[in-house]
Amino acid sequence: MGKVSTYGQLTTRIYTRLIDPLLVPVHTQVAKICQRLKCQDVLDIASATGAQCLLLDRAGINAVGLDLSKAMIATAVRRSPPTVRYVHGSALDLPFTDGSFDCVLLLLAFHEHPESERVRMLHEARRVLRPKGTLIIAEYAPPETSGARLVWGLITFIERLSKHYHNFRQFVHAGGIYHLEEVFPLSISQRYPTYSGTILIDVLKCATAD
Repeated sequence: MGKVSTYGQLTTRIYTRLIDPLLVPVHTQVAKICQRLKCQDVLDIASATGAQCLLLDRAGINAVGLDLSKAMIATAVRRSPPTVRYVHGSALDLPFTDGSFDCVLLLLAFHEHPESERVRMLHEARRVLRPKGTLIIAEYAPPETSGARLVWGLITFIERLSKHYHNFRQFVHAGGIYHLEEVFPLSISQRYPTYSGTILIDVLKCATAD
């Protein structure tokens, strides 16, 4: 798989106690979107401790979580029912055949990687989508209002503690999620702002591989 995750037990505990509670609005909105679009088989790339997969499962959706961290996978398996499947693997080389899912999620995953890897991640996500499938991306957007700047301060503080802070800074400096629209051929059908617009959830229809 090439890369090895540096996310161990300490990071897993931080996610469970801090990050997962903070991301409840994002995860809840994504689950509602998947329900509304009648998604049946959903892949959550970089699924971490399984918080998103749990909500999908409760909504009656077949959820598969993928993460590079074995510690994250172990925690997700412990907290999930057997109806949720977790796979240890890389977003850069998904261990699934073409067209395996009708919906793929990339939630706050791009900013952790350099540009070259973002390109690969998107290619792989589109590859495993079925024709007319749905790609859902949630990512950071630079603040545009005074209220958003307060939220942004918290986001920046949390990201500063991470090992991928350099990639986060580069991603934000380039324009955040708006940069993805410039670099990749993304056709957004719906957009949902959360956290005063500092995290945007984009829904892309017909996002199949080239």
